[in-house]
Amino acid sequence: MVKRINKKPFDCIIPKSPSPPQYVFWYHNERMINYDTTRGGITVSTEPGLKTHSRLIINSASLSDSGNYTCRASNTEADTIYVFVTKGDNTAAIQRQESSSPKNQISSMEYILTIIIIIIIPNVIR
Repeated sequence: MVKRINKKPFDCIIPKSPSPPQYVFWYHNERMINYDTTRGGITVSTEPGLKTHSRLIINSASLSDSGNYTCRASNTEADTIYVFVTKGDNTAAIQRQESSSPKNQISSMEYILTIIIIIIIPNVIR
C-alpha cells in the first residue's frame, strides 16, 4: 500500500506494551538518526505510557531524506516504512514494508506497531 502525504507527521505508536519501553530509537536506512547533526531540522518527541507515542519530524526535507524509516522500541519488534521525497511537488510517498519473517509479521500484528511519518517539506530543493 502506498500513501501520499503532504506535511504530515511520522508517528510510531506502541500499544499494549507490558510496560513503557525504556527507549524508542528512529533509524534512516538502518543508521540511527542523530539529532545533533549539522543537517539540523530533526526533532523527536516520545510520550511513554501504556500506549507509547513517538513522533519524528524532519523539516525542510530533501531527496536525501528518502529511504527506509524504522521505529525501534526496547520491548517490541521494530517496524519500517519506505518514504520517497519527490522534487518540486512538496509531497512524499510512503510504503509500509512487510516483514519477511513470520515471527516479525505476528509481532507486528500483535503489537499493532504502526508508523506514520511526518515530513514538513516547505523547501524540498531549491
